Parts: sequence; structure tokens; C-alpha cells
Amino acid sequence: MFSLWALFDNTRLFLVTLLNGLTLGSLYFIVAAGFTLVFGLMRNVNLAHGSLYLLGGYIGFFVAERTGWWILAVAAGFLVAALAGLLMQLLILRHMQNQDLRQTMVTIGLSIVIADVLLWIFTGQVHQMEAPALLQGPIRGIPIINAYSAYRLSLLGMGIAIGVGLWLLLNRTRVGMMIRAGVDDRAMLSAAGVNVNLVFAITFALGAGLPASAA
Repeated sequence: MFSLWALFDNTRLFLVTLLNGLTLGSLYFIVAAGFTLVFGLMRNVNLAHGSLYLLGGYIGFFVAERTGWWILAVAAGFLVAALAGLLMQLLILRHMQNQDLRQTMVTIGLSIVIADVLLWIFTGQVHQMEAPALLQGPIRGIPIINAYSAYRLSLLGMGIAIGVGLWLLLNRTRVGMMIRAGVDDRAMLSAAGVNVNLVFAITFALGAGLPASAA
């Protein structure tokens, strides 16, 4: 009832607030999608996920600052975070399957170490990457709202695209079927001739790289 009253009382404010919530939720979804992929599917407790987000953000900022290419910055942040996550899975988490407590304690320690190393390298100075020229400023002519940030709307579109892409990957591709089968019965999938460690490593790298794309 309150929402209906707010909609009719000040329609523009209601719609702007709704869009703000959706775009912020989309940003959180992009960050959390990788964690869901790693924890929800692979049952790996990776509490260093936020540090990978931080790493991707720093790498993306400095690549954008040096090259001026926003797309290259996003790609670099994704690849570096994915590589860091891949190393984490290969060297540490692979040896702790089904050991939730050990995974939790180790990844908390890794999170602290990674954050402190990044602070040492990049200092505590605030860095902010400008959106590309195409996404700067508002989009005008939107009915009722009149104008809204192009960058925030792009976050909504990116979140939807990533969500649909992950669903298609997991439910409509051979790789997705192998990932789900490996979670349900790792030994059986391995007996079928599938390199389970490789499948899980790729999945972990994807999950680690996703938050960096939002940074």
C-alpha cells in the first residue's frame, strides 16, 4: 500500500529511487555472482573474494590511467583476478576439498595478506576511474524520469547480461553440465574421462574474475 501511495504521490521520485535500487543491486549481483559460482556450485568457501575484487579494481584503474582504454582496463582487471583465483585454487583450496573450516581460516588469512600487500603497493590514496565518454552524463528524454545516469543504467544492463550468460553456461552448455555433474559426483565424472580438476580450476577462475569486472 505504501508503495502505491508513493508511486502516485511523486511518480518521478519513486521511479528514480526504484532505478537506483535496481542498479545498486545489479552491482552487488555482479560482485556476488562469482562467489555464488564458487561456493554454491563448488562448495569452496573463499572469504578472500573481496580481496580479488580489490585487486581487479586497482589493476583496472592503473591500466585505464596508462592506456586510456576502458575496455582494456576491465579485461585486465578480470584476467589478473582470474589468474589470482586460479592460483589460489590450484595451490591451496584443491587440497582442502570438503574442509570448510580450514578453507574459511586460510582464505581469511589470504584476504588480510592480499589487502595489506595492495595497500603497501598502491598506498592508501583514493583512486577513482572515470567512466568512458559514452557513459558520462545522463540519458535524456526518458518518460516521466526525464534524465538518468547512463553509467548506472549500464550497470543494470551488465548485471542482466552476466546473469543470463551464467544461466546459459550452466544449463545449456557441455561445460555447465560437467560442472554440475562434478559437484554431484566428482568420482563418477572423473571415471567418465573428464578432467575434473581442470573443470573446477576454470570455474574458480571465472568466479574470481567476475567481481573484478564490477570494480
